[in-house]
Amino acid sequence: MIKDPFIKKIDRGEGKELILFSKNELNYKFFKGLPPILDNQTHLRFHPTRSEWVGYSSTRQNRTFLPNSLDCPLCPMTNNKNPTDIPVDQYEVAIFTNRFSSLHLERSEFPSLEINTDRATGNCDVISYSSNHNDEFSKLPLERIELIIQALSFRTKELINNSKIKYILPFENKGKEIGVTLEHPHGQIYSFGHIPEIIKKQSIAQKINPLNKYLFDIPKELILKKNNTAISFVPRWARYPFEIWVVPYRKISHLFELSDEEQQDLAELILEASKKLDAIFNSPMPYTLAWQLSPKGYEKFHHLHICFQPIRRSKTKLKYLAGVEQIAGFFLVDLPPERSARILRGDEKPDE
Repeated sequence: MIKDPFIKKIDRGEGKELILFSKNELNYKFFKGLPPILDNQTHLRFHPTRSEWVGYSSTRQNRTFLPNSLDCPLCPMTNNKNPTDIPVDQYEVAIFTNRFSSLHLERSEFPSLEINTDRATGNCDVISYSSNHNDEFSKLPLERIELIIQALSFRTKELINNSKIKYILPFENKGKEIGVTLEHPHGQIYSFGHIPEIIKKQSIAQKINPLNKYLFDIPKELILKKNNTAISFVPRWARYPFEIWVVPYRKISHLFELSDEEQQDLAELILEASKKLDAIFNSPMPYTLAWQLSPKGYEKFHHLHICFQPIRRSKTKLKYLAGVEQIAGFFLVDLPPERSARILRGDEKPDE
């Protein structure tokens, strides 16, 4: 049975908050920290031919970009000389309101144009996986991955209960090749006041519950690992080289619905997947990681799943999204899923 985490909530003013999670109770020393950014003008504009909203946030242009460890905003503080976004002297997992948020729960102005515009309603959080600037996700202990899942469960439950929020996407961008602006191990949580069109399309597709039908009949050649309540595998439909899905067998919609055993099993498979990815080329694998939760209104059909989307296809080559993929959404994959699975299991060597 997983022990409930110790949770400390701190109101930092101006609608900003910090939530600290730990396996054991910690005595924190608090500092002032980085001040909030109050002039973050954001809004949405409707794309008339794609039928989707585009977000605009001018202050993101000035967000922190690849600082050294002394100036990292995710590191803990030991004095007031180097303020950070996590102004405590120690922590295990922390979630805080992004100072450069593209979405806001408070009412904001939006321009009146010849096309449809609207408020950029929502919220953007950052989740730091560790106080250690040099930690890597794949080298974190299993207990820390469990704590990360508990932290995401707690925060996403808070957010989905907000009437202004329609969809929540926890995700991670890993590696300079992906375009990360902070190297400290962390992820993000975007909470939308609308359901993005691609998410709506995915949710509608789940009405026939394709995952539930597929999970118990996955070919052995695609399975990476399984335990009592979940499975990790390379999907036949992979759009990226070495793409991995981690899915609980039980159809649930949100992380906070996981049982203790399901949390532990999911943590084990997620950590194992990240280790396998980093082992392919003996270096950290750049990827995006998506925790696919249900939008509001689709809970009856949605099957929670976690997707690793790596972009390295050989030791020296990256998978770039070019012409046909960016324009038409028609993915072309160089590495067949069956071979990806063999390489991930260590049965075959990757390309140089």
